[in-house]
Amino acid sequence: MIRIPPVALAIVAVALLTASCAADVDVASPPGTPAPSATPAPSADPTPTPPPTPTPRGRADLPDDQFFEPGPRLAITDEEGQIFTALGDGSNPVLLTDRAEGTTHTLPTWSADANRLAWVTSNERTGDAWVRSARFDGTGWFEQPVETPPRHLAWDPSSSQVATLSPSAGGLELGVVSFVDAAYTAIDEGSPFWFSWSPDADGFLVHASGVRLDLVPVEGPSQVLEQEPGAFQSPRWLARPEQLLYADEINDEQFLVVAGRDGAGRRALVSYDGYRHFVVAPTPAWIAVPVNDPSPAPLPDVITASFQTDDFIEAVDPVPRNELTVIATFGGDPFVVYPGPDDLSPDPVLAFYWSADGNSLAWLIERDPGDGDCSSETAQYEWQFMVDDAVVGGPRFHPTATFACDYVPAFDQLDQGVSFWSPDGALLTYAGTDVLTGERGIWNVDVAGFTAPVKVADGEIAVWSPSAAGSGGQSAL
Repeated sequence: MIRIPPVALAIVAVALLTASCAADVDVASPPGTPAPSATPAPSADPTPTPPPTPTPRGRADLPDDQFFEPGPRLAITDEEGQIFTALGDGSNPVLLTDRAEGTTHTLPTWSADANRLAWVTSNERTGDAWVRSARFDGTGWFEQPVETPPRHLAWDPSSSQVATLSPSAGGLELGVVSFVDAAYTAIDEGSPFWFSWSPDADGFLVHASGVRLDLVPVEGPSQVLEQEPGAFQSPRWLARPEQLLYADEINDEQFLVVAGRDGAGRRALVSYDGYRHFVVAPTPAWIAVPVNDPSPAPLPDVITASFQTDDFIEAVDPVPRNELTVIATFGGDPFVVYPGPDDLSPDPVLAFYWSADGNSLAWLIERDPGDGDCSSETAQYEWQFMVDDAVVGGPRFHPTATFACDYVPAFDQLDQGVSFWSPDGALLTYAGTDVLTGERGIWNVDVAGFTAPVKVADGEIAVWSPSAAGSGGQSAL
């Protein structure tokens, strides 16, 4: 056994006590000695730095200093196939699409609550196509791939989904893009194909292939309304009161009729002989209804099994051809707004549009068909207006190919979701070349003052938001 002297034990004890005290006492360092670096205590709940959010493919970079001025806005497709929004005078532009992506963008369509836009994007080099959507200021980006670029878009009344019409093996396919479920659903097909959303956004009133008039839900079986509808284009499902508006044929005679949701209680408004278009005022109280010669487009030989129900009401007085007539949705005597008593050889009416308040009606007259090709921009159109029961002539212009080929022929279908009128009914906007100046672009006409048209932007087409952009409070998104 080794024995440690008591003196050594005392020395070790003093050394341990000194080291323990040095750990708690701040001892001054000699001059010139660097101070030890302090190590911070670890955080109990560290907050990591979020990674930068990438700009979605196809969206233009949003500048940090971008200021979005609220108010009613135009959605404009420019000559390069890009889409931007701007105030009615063209100021405060906000680019939604990315020029560097190498894609083209068509059919800008505002949601019913004016919070969002939807449009079609296609890449001709790769064949890719999407239905895209963004909020009015370029945020809230969404895209849904589709097999072929749709030819028509229509938001539902809840502003949460968009109906599309796309080329398919059966002619045109009706589909629905849901922004809530991020999915595309095929609904129906036919050729030609016209439809109207139900007020509660759960289905459609469909006029397809010239021989079908059906109620087609988003989910569930379809219901046949008429086996032999009249010669017309787009039907209409009215919200207040809820009723259906379409053309019917009974015993070789054609009628414009209004009926209940299930087609019962049909009531004839006017009879006609020819091919009918109609547009309902947004209020709604008035219907503009011209009758033209039969449509030159051939109808395919399609047969559907259906049956005729209910006895039809006696015929009313016929509406003459080549006249633009206005009638009330509840019936009554129609009155002619075009041609006037002094117009002995009227030119055909190509399209017509109600203002949002239903107080004004604008229609297009074809003064010169040009070479007959809508894409050549040689035709000459003229605007005419009915404002407070007065009919006034407007400007003449050569329409852009986009306006003449994509919007005018299907005006009664597009009228259910596209407006060329400002929300207050003061301005009408169109795209084309002014006949007098030769200048091309997007033009505003002050209908109240009937002043000369004013160019607000360069572009192929422009459509108005239904109200101040971003002011809607009923959006489902």
